[in-house]
Amino acid sequence: MDEPREEGWLSTQDVIDRIREAMDAKAPLSVVRVGDGENICLAQYKVWSIKKTLATRWAKLSRTTNWKGVRLPNVELRDRLIESIKAADIVGIPYKKDKEILAKKRTLRPLTDRCFERYDIRPKALCHTFVNRHMVEHREFWEMLRGRKVVVISRWAGDLKKWVADRYGEFGITFGKPIRIDRYEEIPKVLRRMENVECDIVLISAGVNAVILADRLAREQGRVAVDFGKSAVFMIKGVRKVRPWKPSSRDARRAAAAEGGMQG
Repeated sequence: MDEPREEGWLSTQDVIDRIREAMDAKAPLSVVRVGDGENICLAQYKVWSIKKTLATRWAKLSRTTNWKGVRLPNVELRDRLIESIKAADIVGIPYKKDKEILAKKRTLRPLTDRCFERYDIRPKALCHTFVNRHMVEHREFWEMLRGRKVVVISRWAGDLKKWVADRYGEFGITFGKPIRIDRYEEIPKVLRRMENVECDIVLISAGVNAVILADRLAREQGRVAVDFGKSAVFMIKGVRKVRPWKPSSRDARRAAAAEGGMQG
């Protein structure tokens, strides 16, 4: 399911390679993703009437719960999303005939195409919107993080740190102080907190807010920033929508031997 379905799209491995190359070069890179939530936010007033937008289940949840991290209508959010998607280095979007995203078809690729046309959004590089979920299924993703310092921006940041330490301890992945975000209005505060933080990569699980954060962290602070979506919470809770690669005992022995060789 994670291979490109349309000509010219990046595969999951391609995205992993680009992230690794950016970290090695200490060059900025932003990976953002557009799914049904982002599409609905983009559609406000300009593509759909606000009445049609607010009638969606996603918009209703945004108004009655804190699950979405935003409350619609929000024109400022829409405009920041447009700006960030245009600037992003890699943009994940749904396939034309997407069978993996569990949302109404009218809120997926047909709406992405309408929004991108309306706002003249022409991504520099495309991949599937669930690239976040598929990256963790690859050994190369975890190898990419070996010995790196990671900062997680999410309400799940602390739990993810513990989960990774338990399962990938031999990879020497270190975590900076976790940063929590719950609402769109907290974006400026999060950006200020990140100004003096040293790390190799930032993983952001913050709903639609992750798109804006990933772009601004890359453009304004020169970081490698990835919209990590629900990968964090799904891995922590063992949800089978995400099946992270598991190191074998042989991998652990090989890593220990390599470490011993370097020390010698």
